[in-house]
Amino acid sequence: MKVEISYFPPEKIITVSGPEATYPFGINGEFQYIVEFSCYIDGNYTDAHEEFFCNWMENQDYYPIYSLAEIYDFQQAEYEELFKLQNIEFNYMKGSRKDTFFVKTIIRRPQKLKEDYPYLYGNGSMLNLSLWSLKQDVFRLEEREYESPYHVKKTKKNRTSLVKLKWIANTPIATLTESSTMFWVGYDGDYITAFSNDEHFSTIDSLQKIIPEKVELVTDDYEWE
Repeated sequence: MKVEISYFPPEKIITVSGPEATYPFGINGEFQYIVEFSCYIDGNYTDAHEEFFCNWMENQDYYPIYSLAEIYDFQQAEYEELFKLQNIEFNYMKGSRKDTFFVKTIIRRPQKLKEDYPYLYGNGSMLNLSLWSLKQDVFRLEEREYESPYHVKKTKKNRTSLVKLKWIANTPIATLTESSTMFWVGYDGDYITAFSNDEHFSTIDSLQKIIPEKVELVTDDYEWE
């Protein structure tokens, strides 16, 4: 199996939540490596990424694994039943929108990840936030103020002016340490991005040493300017 990866320079990444942020969450702390794993093989979409990541995460040294996902309120009962059935520890937090929740889980064994992975990936494929981290609970919610990027008309006492709307929202924050590694299911589930300070992520050769033997990593030809 071949898996295509791309490296991204951390200095190009905007980690403060806002309209120009690179990712839909904030990052506190520094990280050295950003590696994007494509869910396409030879240009075609494949579900082999599930086999790849679940086999990779069979190393018990990666556990416990913590996940954070934003779900809609109509999904809450389904997820709650799922986690109770799988005996996965979880808790809910209010989402950034009135119809959403954040659900955090603790996965203690590889078999539990295999059961939970389809939901993590499927959630990310629906453009909802889906993250997991190795060994550390790096996720929390923080109330942050946002401002709309464009002006809107507002009328008060028969006078109309242009203003930017402001609001407070619960924002997912990942606080990374020198030993942190976390993964994010990218937009539409087209790729999965790793953020890490682990030296194994520094080059394709060193990364190759910690992934399943049957997987060959290849890089794309994209060059950052």
